[in-house]
Amino acid sequence: MSFTDIIGCVLNTKDDEPVLAALEELAGDAGRAVAVLFGVLPDPVYTTAEGVLVTGLWTEVLATIRSDFAKERRELEQRCRRAAFPLEIRALESAAALLGNEAAVQARHADLCVMLRPKGAKSEADRIAMFEQVLFGSGRPVLLVPPNWKRTAIGRNVVVGWNGKREAARAIADAAPFLERAEKVVVAAVDAKPDSDGCGEAPGVDITAHLARKKIRAELCNVDGLGRSHGEALLAEARAREADLIVIGGYGRPRLSEWIFGGVTREILERAETPVLISH
Repeated sequence: MSFTDIIGCVLNTKDDEPVLAALEELAGDAGRAVAVLFGVLPDPVYTTAEGVLVTGLWTEVLATIRSDFAKERRELEQRCRRAAFPLEIRALESAAALLGNEAAVQARHADLCVMLRPKGAKSEADRIAMFEQVLFGSGRPVLLVPPNWKRTAIGRNVVVGWNGKREAARAIADAAPFLERAEKVVVAAVDAKPDSDGCGEAPGVDITAHLARKKIRAELCNVDGLGRSHGEALLAEARAREADLIVIGGYGRPRLSEWIFGGVTREILERAETPVLISH
């Protein structure tokens, strides 16, 4: 199995270089890799003190934004011409409020969507909204690349976060093209305990056996959290094993609960220094 179509969401050629590098790395294993450049248009809120729309000012603002967008597209075209594998370009303008929906529509027509890890990146709010809309609205997995990531192999040494939940099972299925060609796969279950709701009497054994029947040799590792959060323990395990890809299910709890109380998805968004494939 392999990815047929991969897209990368780009807001700025320089800032999104890790996304372009990841596309370039994966393009050799895909039939088609597309860099989608989004030009973000603000909502028309330019008014006088009396609340009257300043039409001339708004027209000027739009002209400046579109001029900058045309320049950005030329820079992206130059960058893609230097790629080792062909990278197609698609340029779209979108209102800020519609950015996530536009990105989700694009992602529905691909096997994988590559994006910059939003936390700590420029235009963070736009990137978080875009990521969440793609994750929940596209039906496709998202590969998040850290802002400081340099091009290297992706998916040769994989750590899979397993908690027995639906989202984790979906992530494993979505990551199959990586897992099938990986040199090493570790199924990591943090503080796993026997239960009747996903993990079973021997946590991780059933999913590892399932992968084995698919000719994917995976090592099962029950990680002792040592009082750490599950996200922190999983990231530490990935670092210790020098993993080049982490696979997890995203938002096993409601998003509001994750952001208030914390959770694996939130910690990954904030701290992962390794590419992460997330599914929901």
